Amino acid sequence: MCGIFGYINYGDFLSNSQAAEIYSAFAEVCIVRGNHAAGIACFAAGKLYIKKDRTDLVQANFSYPHNTKILNAHCRMSIQNNYFCNENNHPFCGQTLNGTQYAAEHNGILMNLRELRQQFQLPLTDISTDSYFIVQLLNTKQSLSRRTLKEVCEVLQGSFVFTVLDDNGIFYICRGDVPVYVIHFKKWKLYVYISTRDLFERSAALTFLWNSYKTSNLESSKSEVHLVPLHKGHIIGIAPDGGLTRETFIFQDDKAIKHNWYLHEITETDELKQQLANLNNE
Repeated sequence: MCGIFGYINYGDFLSNSQAAEIYSAFAEVCIVRGNHAAGIACFAAGKLYIKKDRTDLVQANFSYPHNTKILNAHCRMSIQNNYFCNENNHPFCGQTLNGTQYAAEHNGILMNLRELRQQFQLPLTDISTDSYFIVQLLNTKQSLSRRTLKEVCEVLQGSFVFTVLDDNGIFYICRGDVPVYVIHFKKWKLYVYISTRDLFERSAALTFLWNSYKTSNLESSKSEVHLVPLHKGHIIGIAPDGGLTRETFIFQDDKAIKHNWYLHEITETDELKQQLANLNNE
């Protein structure tokens, strides 16, 4: 169980204090989904930054550049007890064959690690978490795009949602069966996302976003504030100018983890325990 949240400020309408208000409120609420480790990836002044630490998001108190255009955060609930080594925590940095650098964050559990390593001849690394296999797979691709993300998503087994932010300021969310809730505030030219709707509403209620959100018709794309649908097997890409593109992939539903990912706690059913045991044996 982990949590993700962030914003894409493509219009530069937010003040630094408003952006900080969003980050602080969402960090405070999101840590219910994980307090073992935390990290952020952000894009500012044309550069990609990554920071992470072995503590929760509030205690970490990360600093980041003023006028940050994109900020993504991750709070980790470790199931492998390897968060003491900070390199195992999110975000992870990677680089495709054409030199594109990126930061990736994952929420969920991947299961077919041995098969992936053999099929794609992935090298052993010092990073001992299932999430890093997403980075290793992306690193074998010539470039980073919706197409190459689709290719990666379709070979993954287990449950996942993951985000990718590249060094050109293009942001992607790839959703398997793990939830993510995305809202577009057209007035501020701003996208905001977090793991679940209830966490979004608890967070937004602590910010200037709340009045606009609660009075809007979220289902109407013509509304100044609307929901960005992101279903199982969908990918969205958000460009620096706010343009949104979509891709779909075949999610291996029969290989998913039998778990309620909307819960903000780990509920270890017998099947989940067995799957975790299999994971730890990879």
